[in-house]
Amino acid sequence: MSAGDGTRPFEYPDSAGYPDGAGFLDEGTAARVDVVTLSAADAVDQPSADTESEIRLRHRSQDHVYAAMIAGRQIASLQYDIEDGRVILLATTVEPEFRGRGIASELIADALDDIRVRGMQVTVQCPVVAAYIAENGQYEDVIAPEPLL
Repeated sequence: MSAGDGTRPFEYPDSAGYPDGAGFLDEGTAARVDVVTLSAADAVDQPSADTESEIRLRHRSQDHVYAAMIAGRQIASLQYDIEDGRVILLATTVEPEFRGRGIASELIADALDDIRVRGMQVTVQCPVVAAYIAENGQYEDVIAPEPLL
């Protein structure tokens, strides 16, 4: 991946399991939130009841991204790919001014719920998603039994 194609390069996690460097996420984004189950429609569009501003969660399948939006602006995303019938969760990002509000956790939970409804399983490459699943055992059934080679 290169920064020239609009994507950010992968960052290795720090000791707490989060990207460090310029940082896409901070430790506050792993705060536990209530899970809101969404429909399996490609255009997930659900306001969040737990925020001061209205956050809408969208699944843009053509772009392979789950996104959190405020007033038409993407503030967080979970990028994925599909390989051999499973969803490969690649990277979670949250804009710096929106970190520490649990947006990444809510986005991850909603994405995992949507993937479960679709009857698919995941391979996790994103350290933030891995940390979230480790703290929320109800998603272990969504993990593919063996990693891709």
